[in-house]
Amino acid sequence: MDSFSFDLKAATDRWPLVFIFELFQVLFDRSFASAVVNSALATNLFYIPFLIRKGKDVPSRWISFVAGQPLGYRSSWPLSAFTHHVLVWWCAEQVYPGRLFTGYALLGDDILITDKKVACVYEHALSRLLFPL
Repeated sequence: MDSFSFDLKAATDRWPLVFIFELFQVLFDRSFASAVVNSALATNLFYIPFLIRKGKDVPSRWISFVAGQPLGYRSSWPLSAFTHHVLVWWCAEQVYPGRLFTGYALLGDDILITDKKVACVYEHALSRLLFPL
C-alpha cells in the first residue's frame, strides 16, 4: 500500500480564512459564517505600539489576520482540524464520487493519505489555497 505523508507548515497561522468562510457558509448560512470568520477572526484590528513595518513610508502599527487565526483564539485548532478533514473528504470525492473515504489519518498538522490519486488532488488543492507544504 502506498502512503503519502504531508506536514503543513504553520497550519493554524496559514489556514486560509476564505476557505473557512466558504465552508461555514455552505454548512450554515452567510450570516453565521460572517459571525464566525469575519467578526471573530478577520476584521479584528490590533494596535501594536512598537511595530515598525519594513518597506512602508508611514509606519503602520495596526495589524489584522487575513490567514490563520489569532493566537489564543479558543476554537482555532478545532476550526483548522474540521476544515482540514472537509478538504480531504472533498479531494476523495473528486476521485471516488459517492464513496466514503477513510484512507487517511490526520493528527495536528500532519496527514497521511493512503491513496495516490487522493494525495495528488490534496496536494493540488493545497497549492490552489496558497498553502505551503
